[in-house]
Amino acid sequence: MFLPDSSPVAARRYTAAFAAPGFFFLPALIPVLIACGVDAVEPPPPPVEPNPVEPQPVPDPPALQIPAQGTSATLDVATWNLLYFGAANQGPADEALQMARVRDVILGTDFDLWGVQEVTDADAFAALLDRLPGYGGFLANDASVSGGSNSYDRGELKVGLIYKTALAEVVSARIILTELDYEFAGRPPLEVQLRVTLGGDSRDVVLIVLHAKAIADETSWERRMAAGEGLREYLDATWPDRAVLVPGDWNDDVDESITRGRDTPYRVFVDAAPEWVFPTASLSAARARSMPRYTEVIDHILASDEAMAWYEEGSAMVYQVDEFIDGYLDTTSDHLPVMARFAPGG
Repeated sequence: MFLPDSSPVAARRYTAAFAAPGFFFLPALIPVLIACGVDAVEPPPPPVEPNPVEPQPVPDPPALQIPAQGTSATLDVATWNLLYFGAANQGPADEALQMARVRDVILGTDFDLWGVQEVTDADAFAALLDRLPGYGGFLANDASVSGGSNSYDRGELKVGLIYKTALAEVVSARIILTELDYEFAGRPPLEVQLRVTLGGDSRDVVLIVLHAKAIADETSWERRMAAGEGLREYLDATWPDRAVLVPGDWNDDVDESITRGRDTPYRVFVDAAPEWVFPTASLSAARARSMPRYTEVIDHILASDEAMAWYEEGSAMVYQVDEFIDGYLDTTSDHLPVMARFAPGG
């Protein structure tokens, strides 16, 4: 080590300076000063406010291809229970996936009129319609439905109609048979008058969407029977000469009841043929099922003789869309669409 002054006093002063605490910081500061220099130290730039980023909507699940069943020459009518559609705490757990699959079935099937049941949330239903180009629709509690808000609350299971706007014009809509609210389990039917145009010809049609009382116990059977009898009286008195179609979840079969040892609760219609006919009764005779977990057809379409004059023979079917949708019962519904075709121009 080089000492500029080798005197004992100088040596002690140098040693004391070297031992001072501040001395040890100099080696650490020297590289910084050398690297930066005095002139390199500048005040930080002023903060820049970030651009607000709008939350991006979650994309819909990829669409599935569902083979078409409708035709341009026929009025194609379907009934489908959508299993707590729009209810976050019931039915399929993935609401976005259920919406996508319902969209896929309706668009792919290419049917004209859909009577739907078990729609819980009106906002979810509106979002579904946004995904169905060429279709309109409404629920039983919509402001356009006379008596709807009095019969259906926001959170209740609701019936509704989805229709092709190029084919059908809604003339009026109302809730009927409110005096049988108990018999219909709090779900009185939705009646819609439609003007349907096919091949340049227009026809007036009455469509009634129905969701009957569920469960196989004796009391439920009696309520379904009373509701059916009340509906028959109403139809005979109100629409004796009109083409009437009643797509619905009837929650029972039309050959024999789901209630053990009981006849169908809809005998009042079955015995009224040809004035009233279930074209979907052929599905019951063929031992089809409209709920994959069970063995009966409980979703049916009823038709007046005026509408049956248009029926395309053999067109009634349970559409097995579960063959195209993985995990159908967990993602979409516990019911399958039931449908039939009619040719009003014929």
